[in-house]
Amino acid sequence: MPIDKWTAPPGAWFLLSEVSAFLSRATDWEFLHHHWQLLDKYKATGDPDSSWDPGCLEEGLNTTSSTFSWAADRVHLLQTISNVSMDLPPEPAADLAHNLLQRLEEFNMHSTEVNAHVKALRTLCKRKALNPQEGDSLVAKWVNQLISKASRLLDAYMSKNVEENGTIFVTPLGCTTGKGKRTVASHSKLLPETITAVHTIGSLVIICPSADVSTIVPILHTIITSGTSNTRAKKPAVASISIKQTAPSLYIQAWLTMGKICLTDGKLAKRYIPLFVQELEKGDCASLRNNIVAVMADFCVRYTALVDCYLSKITKCLRDPCELVRRQTFILLSRLLQRDYVKWRGVLFLRFLLSLVDESETIRQLADFLFGNILKAKAPLLAYNSFVEAIFVLNDCNAHTGSSNPQNSRNENRIFSIRGNDEKSRSSRMHIYVTLLKQMAPEHLLATFAKICAEILAAASDGLLNIEDATGQSVLQDAFQVLSSKEIRISTSRGSTTESADVEEEGADGGASSAAKGRAITQAVKKSLIQNTIPIFIELKRLLESKNSPLTGSLMECLRNLLKDYKNEIDDMLIADKQLQKELIYDMQKYESMKAKSVAAEAVATMQRPDLYRSPSNPTTSSFMNKKSDEDNTKIASAMADAVAAVAARSVLREVNRGTSTPPLSAMKAPRLKSHSGRALSRGDKPPEVIESLRRRQNFDSDDEN
Repeated sequence: MPIDKWTAPPGAWFLLSEVSAFLSRATDWEFLHHHWQLLDKYKATGDPDSSWDPGCLEEGLNTTSSTFSWAADRVHLLQTISNVSMDLPPEPAADLAHNLLQRLEEFNMHSTEVNAHVKALRTLCKRKALNPQEGDSLVAKWVNQLISKASRLLDAYMSKNVEENGTIFVTPLGCTTGKGKRTVASHSKLLPETITAVHTIGSLVIICPSADVSTIVPILHTIITSGTSNTRAKKPAVASISIKQTAPSLYIQAWLTMGKICLTDGKLAKRYIPLFVQELEKGDCASLRNNIVAVMADFCVRYTALVDCYLSKITKCLRDPCELVRRQTFILLSRLLQRDYVKWRGVLFLRFLLSLVDESETIRQLADFLFGNILKAKAPLLAYNSFVEAIFVLNDCNAHTGSSNPQNSRNENRIFSIRGNDEKSRSSRMHIYVTLLKQMAPEHLLATFAKICAEILAAASDGLLNIEDATGQSVLQDAFQVLSSKEIRISTSRGSTTESADVEEEGADGGASSAAKGRAITQAVKKSLIQNTIPIFIELKRLLESKNSPLTGSLMECLRNLLKDYKNEIDDMLIADKQLQKELIYDMQKYESMKAKSVAAEAVATMQRPDLYRSPSNPTTSSFMNKKSDEDNTKIASAMADAVAAVAARSVLREVNRGTSTPPLSAMKAPRLKSHSGRALSRGDKPPEVIESLRRRQNFDSDDEN
């Protein structure tokens, strides 16, 4: 097909823009120039969903593509031209630069195209100049020219807006805008060009920080402060209708451009950073909050000391109602933390924990990867150092601080807590605890066990933690659940990092013995730790019982889980409280009996399902199911036998303790038995020792009667 009737498939220009950075001479200027003329037939209108008029195109050119796709192709084509600009002929390069400058002066392009045009024009000027000083001079010349035109356009829009709304704006410098006669043209017609002009100013300032923006800053200040009640101007702006209401897109773009200007001027940033934080807290536009978070992230890199005091306010966006803002905040802060622009200290780590149970699945996956992979390698002690504090913070309990926080701080902390004793809240908190425990080495698990007992259980028994308060009860119950969880136990397959290193150095045989020795030491330390915490449990149990607290059952359940691996040592561990020793032994036995009952009941219910009577069609599956069924039947029979035996024993004991006499043998319908000689025995031929043993009776203690 002729080249003027051919359009590239989607993604072709993007691929060429990436490859051309490494192969600058692979494409010639005639090819790029011809396609630039074709793609330049589309004039951007700012509406990415509308198509252009086919009448302005050459005959045969495909017109089914949307404006956005054509704009994207132009962006990638400009990137390709920038990559090969060193090999461009001088005259075509000058013509292209002049064409780009003219298009920028029209202020009718999409924002993505603006950035591409600005970058391509800067590259052409720098690469085709005779020396770097000449290139910088050329860039500064057309940058100031564009800023001057954009300033006049913005001032004209503000003047028309003032005339139509009857408002006079006062800038921080004291100069008024908007005086003049009413013109026929409406200010709404200038709005698209004004928005593009404001965006162009931001792009120009980024590539040329020395540009003169003294005429732009007062107007931008007027726009961004028209939607706020508190301004830093000496005289507040008087506005009946703010730009935020009449032109929200311009209002958002003004904030972005002001942020880019502040990145190049430290004094201006020091003045306007509090305004950015204020808008971030009180703004009702999600897209603006999202953009301000991105601006504040750039401020963290450029002005770390200035933004450090506002980190707690920035992290509030992790609980923003909009999912996009939460995800953007999480990603940007995570990058800053990995690059050490922000430190994992204070409330920052604790507030990140809430992302593990966020409503959005995407945010939960990002949080799982951050805590499970990045932080585990970058900061292995972070979970251990903040675990106990996380229990208090997630329950919104300030007992660990020793004093009551101000009301504003209390309201802020409540946002990052999961208060409540309902099942959903407990499950969410437990998910966070489990995630942190999985990051710890065995020695850290033992230390965490000791810290929970010392800082929560001991504090409750000493009266430092109010167990009658709802938050205090939640903290204590979470502590019991964590101590009972399997994640805090040290399994044989889970070794410390130092132990693994020793195994690698000593070899297979020596490593196995060293690992076994390490596990033995760990178990001994665990046992000693439990022995030392038993007095705390005993004292806390007496306190809970004296107050008739519902947490007594949780404490006994926690103790039972801790001591079930040390059944033979319970007598030695609980020598100080014989009553607690008997209760725990009874609870363990009762628990095992109830477990056997539940297994038997579940087995009977499973056997009664009609699906189990269906034969599988596959013979391999049938043999596998038969083997599995035999194993299940063995377990079921054992469990049912234990349950039936327990019921029969209780029935016999009940009858014996009631004093019911055994009926005479003559009244029993016993089968006729044969002696060892083969003849039948009559009722009078019974051995006397058998009769005597049956007449004996002994009282037994029954669980039900007691």
